[in-house]
Amino acid sequence: MALRNTIMIFLVAMACLGVCSGASSSEAAHSAVVHKVGDSVGWSILGDYKKWASTKEFHVGDTLLFAYNKEYHNLMEVNGEDYQSCNAKSPLALYAAGLDSIPLDKPGDYYFICGRNFEPDWYAMTLKEPGHCQAGQKLHVKVTEPISDHNSVASPTAAPAPH
Repeated sequence: MALRNTIMIFLVAMACLGVCSGASSSEAAHSAVVHKVGDSVGWSILGDYKKWASTKEFHVGDTLLFAYNKEYHNLMEVNGEDYQSCNAKSPLALYAAGLDSIPLDKPGDYYFICGRNFEPDWYAMTLKEPGHCQAGQKLHVKVTEPISDHNSVASPTAAPAPH
């Protein structure tokens, strides 16, 4: 009997924790995250952005922070086709401040490239890739809606009635 009462008190306390902590079924558990692109490398030709993005989850409300030397790099948001071909001729948006925050305000695919070429010209001739994008300075992120965490707490079940 004492064990049943203890279990019942525990279950009621767990249910109260879920309700009293402010958790609700309409509330998303996601807190917006600022992702510094490339972490310590930043936005440069030294980054492996495919690998970097594969270790992250991007949700609506998050922000991408691009930090780079504006003398050597820029940031262009492009469509998927221009991303694949590294076409910098018709960007959706161009940024060149050196510290750019891009809000991820809707679900979907976001594509970014650096539109700069290698300089000086003699250096570019020694490389097969003429531009930073072709050398790998490009980023694709898939943004999803935040995931609600309200179903992660198990609902308590009533203890059987005493005999």
